[in-house]
Amino acid sequence: MREEDLREAGRKIRLIICDLDGTLLNSRKLISPENLAAVREARSRGIFVTICSGRVHPMLEAYSRTLNIQGPLIAANGGVIFDTRNGEILYRNLAEGEKIYHLLRFCLKHGMDHIVVSSRACWYSENSRRIRRFEQYNDIAEADKLQPIPLRRFGAGTDAAGAETGNNYREALKDGIYKVLISGISPKEQVMIEAYIRSLGGLSSTSSEPDLLDVSAEGVDKGNGVRILAKHLGLIKEQICVFGDYWNDIPMMEAAGLPIAMGNGDSRVKACALAVTGSNDEDGVASAIKKYILWEAFPKLQFLGKQP
Repeated sequence: MREEDLREAGRKIRLIICDLDGTLLNSRKLISPENLAAVREARSRGIFVTICSGRVHPMLEAYSRTLNIQGPLIAANGGVIFDTRNGEILYRNLAEGEKIYHLLRFCLKHGMDHIVVSSRACWYSENSRRIRRFEQYNDIAEADKLQPIPLRRFGAGTDAAGAETGNNYREALKDGIYKVLISGISPKEQVMIEAYIRSLGGLSSTSSEPDLLDVSAEGVDKGNGVRILAKHLGLIKEQICVFGDYWNDIPMMEAAGLPIAMGNGDSRVKACALAVTGSNDEDGVASAIKKYILWEAFPKLQFLGKQP
């Protein structure tokens, strides 16, 4: 699309939604001063800026505080919409516990690194390396005097016949299940897991980075989250700009009038975008906001729908 057409599309934007990892965060998992300044400037022009992440909402608090998000954000790949002002969950789509139980048994059987993220804790397999990401977040949270995510390790019990059972899977599934993360998998293993997920029914899967599969309730994706949020705010597709970098961002791109891919993004994401900006280590979000949305001084317009 021509730059003048992109800028014309930018005139209509009243909502900017950013993916977090690989997009708004740089490689050190920080929001750069340039990105933060662009967010603040957009907000000063009457544009609501929020995040849409694969992370669950308790793991977004440190970043939403830095961004000073006063309103809803989208978490768990669209499975949760959470209002930062009062802690209200505006929308939630939980996975069915019995189906997740069978999936966990499948992961145990095949020796796969698996994590269950529930409404009260994060449960992880004995062989999990992925849990280090949650430990890193807890370090950040504790430094900012925020509540850490409770971490619980699955047991590896056996039944009367000596077969491994994962003896506290049932305990983990007593809470609402936001998602399962299966990591360190090869492309061949991913095909096998996705086939098994389809056979269970009632679940959906996506990927937010290589060798990682996110499993959620059927119907969960970032595009659905964006559409639900837009309806809540009284906005239409043409008033929404989104930024993303990986496969789980593609449905979000399709739900926005101005989808922008990161320079470090996957080729499939770039193919769905109207523009490609710099990488997450080059302040790509700030560059595109300035280039296409804040490119001229325009008066603050009244926010349509419910002011977040």
